[in-house]
Amino acid sequence: MKGCPGYLVIAVLLTILDAVVAVYYGMATWKAWPGDFRDLGLLVLLASLGTTSLVNVWVQVILGSGVSLGGRTMEWGRSTTPIPAEVRGHGDV
Repeated sequence: MKGCPGYLVIAVLLTILDAVVAVYYGMATWKAWPGDFRDLGLLVLLASLGTTSLVNVWVQVILGSGVSLGGRTMEWGRSTTPIPAEVRGHGDV
C-alpha cells in the first residue's frame, strides 16, 4: 500500500462502528418512528447518506492504495505520453 495505512484503519473502524450502530439502534428507531411515509422517507434518506459517505471512504482507500478493482496496479500518469506541440496547435486560445 503506497498511501498512508491510517486510511485503511479509519475505513475499517468506521465500518465496524457503522455496523454496530445500525444493528443496535436501527430496528428500534425504525419501529419507534412515526408511521408517516414522509418521516420514514427522511429516515431512509439519512441512512442512505451515511451509506454513501462510507462508500466514499472505501473508494478513497482503494484509490489511495494504487490497486484497481480489476486487480492490476494503477500508476497515475506513468503510461501517458505528452502531446507534441505540432498537434496541440497554438497556445493562444
